[in-house]
Amino acid sequence: MTCIDKGCYLSVRSTKERIMVLKHWMLGAALVASAPWALADAAADPLFGDDPQARAVLDCQADYARRYAGAVTGQRATATEVAIAAHAGCIDAFEAFIRSRVTAAGEAERMQAAMNPAAFVEHHRQRMRDYAHAHTLHVYLRSTADF
Repeated sequence: MTCIDKGCYLSVRSTKERIMVLKHWMLGAALVASAPWALADAAADPLFGDDPQARAVLDCQADYARRYAGAVTGQRATATEVAIAAHAGCIDAFEAFIRSRVTAAGEAERMQAAMNPAAFVEHHRQRMRDYAHAHTLHVYLRSTADF
């Protein structure tokens, strides 16, 4: 780097050095551009927060959707079919989430669970099923479409 009274500039002597400097600038720009995407995946979920059981379900289904979106297949499934298949493929994580609801429930929810356990479980089952389905659709469509 050479500095003159009016500022600094990069003095590159050969074409090989110019290409190397250009590659470094492009790599830096790519890293800066990808930072928001990396942070978005690490952010707390808006509905379930940092709940590890909910995160396991959502991550499992999102991973399923991303893998299918990147797969080379002769016939493509619809986004809804992918979300349904992701639910079936992640049923163990989904059931673990449902079992964890009673232990993670607050005082008011514990009263509801004690008075009507079946309704309590069904409420959380339906809520997670709907949310995970929408989340999987979002991940799949974001992975396949050019927006």
